[in-house]
Amino acid sequence: MNEIVVIDIGTTKISFATGKVEDGKLEVDFLKSYPSAGLKRGKIIDMEALISSIKRSLQDIETTTGIRVKRAFVCSSGTDLEVINSNGTVRVKKKEVTAEDVDLAIEAATAMQISSDKQAVHILPVEFIVDGINGIRDPVGMKALRLEVKVYIITASSSHIQNIVTCCNKAGIDVEEVVLQSVASSEAVLTEHDREMGTLAVDIGGGSMDIAIFYDGYLRHISTYSIGGNHITNDLAIGLKIPFHEAERIKTQLGGALPDINFGSVKFKENDKAIEIVGLDKHPIKIPLSVIKEIVYARCEEILEILKKELNSVPQEISLSSAVFTGGTALMHGFISLAEGFLSMPARIGKPDTGIMAVCSELGLEESIMDRSDELEGIFSPEFSSTIGTLIYAIKTAGFQESDSGFEKMFNKISTWIKGLNPFKLL
Repeated sequence: MNEIVVIDIGTTKISFATGKVEDGKLEVDFLKSYPSAGLKRGKIIDMEALISSIKRSLQDIETTTGIRVKRAFVCSSGTDLEVINSNGTVRVKKKEVTAEDVDLAIEAATAMQISSDKQAVHILPVEFIVDGINGIRDPVGMKALRLEVKVYIITASSSHIQNIVTCCNKAGIDVEEVVLQSVASSEAVLTEHDREMGTLAVDIGGGSMDIAIFYDGYLRHISTYSIGGNHITNDLAIGLKIPFHEAERIKTQLGGALPDINFGSVKFKENDKAIEIVGLDKHPIKIPLSVIKEIVYARCEEILEILKKELNSVPQEISLSSAVFTGGTALMHGFISLAEGFLSMPARIGKPDTGIMAVCSELGLEESIMDRSDELEGIFSPEFSSTIGTLIYAIKTAGFQESDSGFEKMFNKISTWIKGLNPFKLL
């Protein structure tokens, strides 16, 4: 397999990863992030600034590694996400389901008009039904007269997707495919068991929060909100009257300093110590730790209230057993405990090494990346979940030659259909 390049475009950083499958091994050759500009709350507000950010990143990569990036899979948060449920039915020609029958069923499910302001980004088969028997995942080889498929077509704002593609093109990159951050992060942090048992996957980035819900092995719900870690930093900067970079340092170094939590109740210590920070006039000031905790807690509470409200809109037949949080905000001290209290379910931090091991197991690959853990520290960092997840997605869908299953062929065909549904081509 040729080298796969991933560009993960976020509000605060642009992350790059390169990898390949070679001699039965999955290799990640490069993983690094750079400052991002031109986005606010996950949306482009200055295309020239974003183009310059991508170009500067590419220059460093070429200087450091000698790699000349020309094509890439691009990960983006997306805006105005919507899921369209669609069914497609075909008669089985030879009374035994073939890969061609599966292709025709999915193609029938995608034969629809999409609003001109929307663009299909992902087409995900959810379930196959063979002669009225549902819940089938791989119908190929089964005796049947009739094959039906249920698919989720995920659409996003056409203008946002096309602006992302345009920025990459102007920076000298041809876009292979746009991958939504919620889909990518799920690939990185969820196990097959998580998808089966019902799991809420949440990626909280600098400017957006991307949500995906899996149940019974399939994606059941997806959404995004323009709120993230930068909002906590802004609150600290405004509330404490300090520079933004100092607020970011406090948030990062103190781990967010969430309050003590005891059985769902929040306690702010009365006689806590004061810490010294730099004010707007560059002179040191002392701020009680409890004040910082109160500011951080208020914004985290808002984030979790949004999640709680989102869960109330999920169909009752979808049962959730846990929540997995990833992205830099998930690392704040006490955040996971706070989330468990608000959502009334077990929660954990999701790291991308989970997805690496899962895809190696699924495709029968030897995993040798952990031998380079010192060199590729991001493999274990939630901040790189969507980046590594996009790489995993690309490996699964780019035609893994050493696998003899029909999995990759089906998704290659789906990529073609997506381009047919789009008002503009990505390539």
